[in-house]
Amino acid sequence: MESSGRKRPVMGRWLLVFFLAAVGLAAWGQLSSPFAQILTRRPNANVYLLVLAKPNVLIQYNPRAKKALVKEAPCKHCDRATAPDLHLPDNAVVRRYTPFQFDKDVVWERFKHRLETWRYNPFLLVPLPYHYIAAYLSGRTDLSPAEATLAALEITKLEINDFTVKITPFTKRKKAPEPDAILPPVEDKAPLAVEDRPIVVEILNASGKKGLALALTQYLREQNNKGLLRVDVLQYDNYPGGKLKETRVVDYSGRRIQVKQLSSAIGVRREITTEPRGTAICDTRIILGQDFEMP
Repeated sequence: MESSGRKRPVMGRWLLVFFLAAVGLAAWGQLSSPFAQILTRRPNANVYLLVLAKPNVLIQYNPRAKKALVKEAPCKHCDRATAPDLHLPDNAVVRRYTPFQFDKDVVWERFKHRLETWRYNPFLLVPLPYHYIAAYLSGRTDLSPAEATLAALEITKLEINDFTVKITPFTKRKKAPEPDAILPPVEDKAPLAVEDRPIVVEILNASGKKGLALALTQYLREQNNKGLLRVDVLQYDNYPGGKLKETRVVDYSGRRIQVKQLSSAIGVRREITTEPRGTAICDTRIILGQDFEMP
């Protein structure tokens, strides 16, 4: 009886060691995935999340630059992790996620709401583990638990103006688009800029508040004169499209770091929209909505 009693604690210790070793091996296996390696080691590489909504959305994220590019992904084979129609680099690390709500705009607005308010209301994060577990068990995502945890931790470091929403006009193309370039971690070059110069801004007033565009113009020029911002307000005017509820920041230059600095300086905590330059005479256009308040 006495020897049997001694064997039980020994057996219990071995079972505990075996359990911890199994958990450690499982965690190591998940953390050694290419997706997790990019998020933890932060090389100059992108990860991609394909959100299977209507329409589909591709999120390209560079953890070193902490910049995300969001764009529609019109592909025929989006159910595959490789998604050949997306024309991504050969070594691209792509994960997919299918939300409960398929409408792209609804998914995006919910995401923005949580990202903007979770610091003030942490209870908004409570349902998220349940949503992930349900998606994982039903096969609606191929993100492993470790990858999902790392991605969630990464998102908590971001603000809404770290997300650039790319808008491209519908045109028929015979030639396949080029693969997305890697988002630069330090350099931030404008494609059409020939020298390092202040960012050129146009301000349009769509708020209905008289004199608001002029007030912001004077504020930004003062910030430039003090050396706090490198910005050149080219002109200001009323917005020809009537009143808007929400302020918009539209980028034509690709100077994401400077555009985010400008957006934060005027207190606009919204995603930045990027559009082709076309006939635009500025790098960035600020359209003041009814929600705008002077900093």
